[in-house]
Amino acid sequence: MLIKSKVFEPQSDPRLKAGDEAERQMAFLLDRRFEERDDVFLLHDLRIQKGRHAFQIDHLVITRYGIALIESKSIHSKVSITRHDARREHWSREFRGREEGIPSPVRQVQEQARLLQDYLRENAELILGKLLGLLQKGFGYCPFDTYVGVSTSAVFNLSRGTPLPEHVFKADEVAPEIDRQLKERGSRDTFLKLNPLAEMPWAMSREEALSTARFLLVHNAPRVRAAPPEVVPVPVADVAEAPAVPATPQPGSLCPACGTQALAVAAAGPVRADGGRDRYLACLGNRDGSCTWKIPFEASRVAEAPAKYAAESKPVRPEEAVLPAQPGRAGPRYFCFDCWVAIEKDVARFCWDRKERFGGKAYCRSCQVKFRSRRGAANPSASGA
Repeated sequence: MLIKSKVFEPQSDPRLKAGDEAERQMAFLLDRRFEERDDVFLLHDLRIQKGRHAFQIDHLVITRYGIALIESKSIHSKVSITRHDARREHWSREFRGREEGIPSPVRQVQEQARLLQDYLRENAELILGKLLGLLQKGFGYCPFDTYVGVSTSAVFNLSRGTPLPEHVFKADEVAPEIDRQLKERGSRDTFLKLNPLAEMPWAMSREEALSTARFLLVHNAPRVRAAPPEVVPVPVADVAEAPAVPATPQPGSLCPACGTQALAVAAAGPVRADGGRDRYLACLGNRDGSCTWKIPFEASRVAEAPAKYAAESKPVRPEEAVLPAQPGRAGPRYFCFDCWVAIEKDVARFCWDRKERFGGKAYCRSCQVKFRSRRGAANPSASGA
């Protein structure tokens, strides 16, 4: 059951944008697995104020048999982990061709779990009932499981003798692991009913688990954003007529449904007789299922190729479409015709200059390899980018 979701806002900083994308993906995977269950409660983007300090939790899963905390990390490059001893574990990653140290996300989520357990223990009487109506139940023995969910494209480089930390999982592995742990603890509870002498596991009722989730929701303390500057009213006579707003969304603009992802042109459906497919103006959220907005895309709305490229007396083709510049970005952006990832201008032009190989469309370097494997036998002299 979803108790709290996160509202994502447009980000101009690439790292913040990548972090939001990792959280959105993890939330989608957790919601898909547990949202329909009435004994599992999900909270995303929870911030608790404890004294003078606050702690943030990306994802929280509350069940009858324990509480799981998940820290999302957007890491698409090589990650190096070196364990010196049981107390020291150093992390680093590649960024723009250089290796840089990063805080250990394992220590980070473990500290969040410690703070959350202390906070719930201090407020147990407001959440949990009493055993036999006399003894106050608490969270002292409650299992607090911690997970670090990294991008599925991350590559781990482990030093000799350093195993992958047990708390680290690829993003798509976290929800199945939580589900497995839940089933295992549930089976112990069932066995206890058959064997009263077995060790009693910590557990709370479904109502107490829901009460815990609602208590944390009530005490969520989001950051207070600074108030926008005061707007001085302007006399109507001095206001110039505003330009007309396009009735139809354009590539590169924000999705009118979710308001967070950009719009791009995508091809879908069966291949027609002319070799093409139907085109749609779609939200980039269609890639991970976070948004399903899309409308048919007409060829007349495709932007022309860059002026410099057209000035070289080369024909402008619809496949050379680019997205208009977005706030915070310099110049237009190009996208791979196959997977729709952003590509550089020189990569796109490499494809345009080889129309017989790529059909006049632009592809990223990864997708260009597919054409080499398809047509290598027919044209062995062709070379990749």
